[in-house]
Amino acid sequence: MRKFFFFSLFFILFFFFAVASQAIVSVKLQELRFGILRDQLMNYQLSSQTLRERLKQMFLSKDDYMSEVKVNILESGIMNSETEGLDIKMATLDRFGLYVINSVRFLNFKPALELEEQQNTIIRLQFAFYMERTRKYPIASKKYQELEDSITSSLSDEMAFTLLHHGYCLVMMGEREKAFVKLTKTIDLFPGSHYAENASLLISFLEEGEKKKEELKNKKKSPEELAYSLFQSGDYEETLKTLENIPILTKDQSYVKARAMEELGKTSNAVKEYIQLVKQKDNKEVAIRANRRLLLIGNFYQENKSLVAFSKEEANKLGDTKAAENIEEGKSLVLKPVIIEKVLKAETPTNLSAEETKELNQIKENIRESLEDSKGETTKLALVVSEEKIPIVPENLPDPITKKTPETENLVVKKPVSKTPSKLKVKLRDGREVVCDEVKIEGNLATLQLGSFGLNLPYDLVVSVKISGEQGQIKLVTGSGEKREAGQWIQNGNGDWTKPKSTEEPVVRAEVKSFRL
Repeated sequence: MRKFFFFSLFFILFFFFAVASQAIVSVKLQELRFGILRDQLMNYQLSSQTLRERLKQMFLSKDDYMSEVKVNILESGIMNSETEGLDIKMATLDRFGLYVINSVRFLNFKPALELEEQQNTIIRLQFAFYMERTRKYPIASKKYQELEDSITSSLSDEMAFTLLHHGYCLVMMGEREKAFVKLTKTIDLFPGSHYAENASLLISFLEEGEKKKEELKNKKKSPEELAYSLFQSGDYEETLKTLENIPILTKDQSYVKARAMEELGKTSNAVKEYIQLVKQKDNKEVAIRANRRLLLIGNFYQENKSLVAFSKEEANKLGDTKAAENIEEGKSLVLKPVIIEKVLKAETPTNLSAEETKELNQIKENIRESLEDSKGETTKLALVVSEEKIPIVPENLPDPITKKTPETENLVVKKPVSKTPSKLKVKLRDGREVVCDEVKIEGNLATLQLGSFGLNLPYDLVVSVKISGEQGQIKLVTGSGEKREAGQWIQNGNGDWTKPKSTEEPVVRAEVKSFRL
C-alpha cells in the first residue's frame, strides 16, 4: 500500500513538473515574441532621437523647416503600426505556466509577469503619443499620468517613455514645476539611458531660458527683448502676454506672435497673421518664413488644399520654390495614424474588467473629442481662408461626367501617357503604401528614402516593393554587391525575398541591403 502511495505521488509530481515545464516554455516563448514585436512597434530609441530633434528645433532652430519636416516623418513611424501581432491569447496551459512563473517570482521578491496587461499599456501609450504629436497636450498629459500610476514595473521602457514625454507635455502646457519633477525622476530612475539624456537636455534648455528671462527682468530690458527671449525659451503664453504690451508690432514681432499662437494650438489665428505677413512687401525675409509656416500647416498640421495652393503660388513669387517642393516631398512620406482607426473600430472585448472597459471607452471618447476639435479648427481655418479671399480649391475633385452619344460610344479614347517618373511603391503589413526612391535595410530597420528625407520603419512591416508609375525593374542589392532584378519583390513568411510566381531560390533576408530603380 505504501509503495502504491509513493508510486502515485511520484507519478503525480512527475506529471505536474512535465506539464509545468511545457507551460513555462510556452509562456516564455510568448513573452519573447511579444517583447520583440513590442520593441519593433514602439521603437523607443527612435522616439528619443525624434524628441531630441524636436527639442533642438524648439529651443535652437525654430525656423529650420527641413528639420521640422524630418521630425514629422520620423514621428509618424513611431508607435504607428498594426498591433495585431501583439494580441496575446492565453490558453489554459499558458495561464497555468504564468501562475507557476509568478509564484516563483513572488518568492524571489520580483514583480509579477503581466503579458495581457502590457497589451493594454501599449494601446494607451500609442494613444497618448498620438495626442502629443497632434498638440493635444492636456489629453496626452492626463493619459501619461494614468499610465504612470498603472505601470507596475518602475524600471521598464514604458515607464521611462511615459515620464519623459509627460514632462515634455507639461513644459508645452506651461506647467514647468511639474515638468521638472517628471524629468528629474526620469534621470534618477534611468541614469545613463537615452531617456535620461533627453530629460537632462530639456532641463538644461529650460534652466537656460529661465536664467535669460531673469537677467532681462533685472536689467529692466524692453518688452521687445523680453518677448523674444520668452519665445526662444518656449514660454509661449508669456510671449503673447508680453507682446500685448507693445502698441505697434514690427513685422518680426508679428511673426513671433503668430508662431507662439501656432505652438499653443491656435492655428487659425496664427494663419491669419501669417497670411498678412506674406502679403506685405516691406520685409521679404519675414514673408518667406511666414509662407513656409503656411506650407507646413497646410500639409502637416491642418491639411487644407486652398492654403497649400496659395502658399505654393506665393513661394514662386518670393523665389522660395525649393522649400515648397521639399515640404510636399516630405508630406508624401508621413504615415497616417493607425491607432485612431484601430481603437474606434474595435469592439469592446467581453473579457475585460469593468475598469478596463471604462478606460477603453474613455479613450474612444477622447479620440472623438479630439477629432471634433480638429474639425472645429479646420472650419475656423476654412473661414480665415475665405475671409482673406484666397481661391478655394475643392478637397476632393469628382470625376468628370461625360454624356454618352452614339458617336462617342464608338470612339477609342487614348489615355495620356503619364510623365511621372518611376518610384518604388512599398506596401506595409497594415495596408498602407509609401512611395519612395530607395529602400535601405540595416538590421531590423528599413529606411524609405525620398529626396532629402527618410522614413524609418521596422523591417518586418514591409510586405512588398513594386514600381509606381512607368514600368521598370527593381534592383535588389545584397551585402556582397550582387544585383538581382524583378518588377516586384515580395517578403515571404520567413522574411526572405522572392519574385512573384518564380521558382528561383529566394534571397535570404539577412543578405538584402537595399532596393532601388
